[in-house]
Formats: sequence, C-alpha cells, structure tokens
Amino acid sequence: MDLGNYLLSILISLAVGLGGFVLAFKIFDWMTPGIDFGAQLTSGNRAVAIFLAGLFIGLGLLLGSAVK
Repeated sequence: MDLGNYLLSILISLAVGLGGFVLAFKIFDWMTPGIDFGAQLTSGNRAVAIFLAGLFIGLGLLLGSAVK
C-alpha cells in the first residue's frame, strides 16, 4: 500500500510542477508581447536561452519547495 501512495504522490507532484512551469511560461510570454521566445531560440539567440534557463531554474526551486 505504501508504494501505491508514494507513486500517486509522485505523479501528483509531477503534474503540479509541470502545470506550474507551463502556466508561468505562458504568463511570462503574455507579459512580454514584443518577444517571440520560440523564434529567438530557433534562431540561436543565446541570451534568450540563458534568460529562460534562469527563469526555469528559479521556478523549479520555487515549485519544488511548494510541492513538498
């Protein structure tokens, strides 16, 4: 029984974390209408890639502590 509860807890935490990442990225994308992040990343803009990496690391730390 403990293994089932543990796996369910992991799946719920994963869903909440991924949902939080997608929601935060959509909100951030909405707040910066002049920048198309997808086009910037495919064109090789490293500054945008580093910025998004920092954003995702910060969100990961925040959501990781919130999900616990």
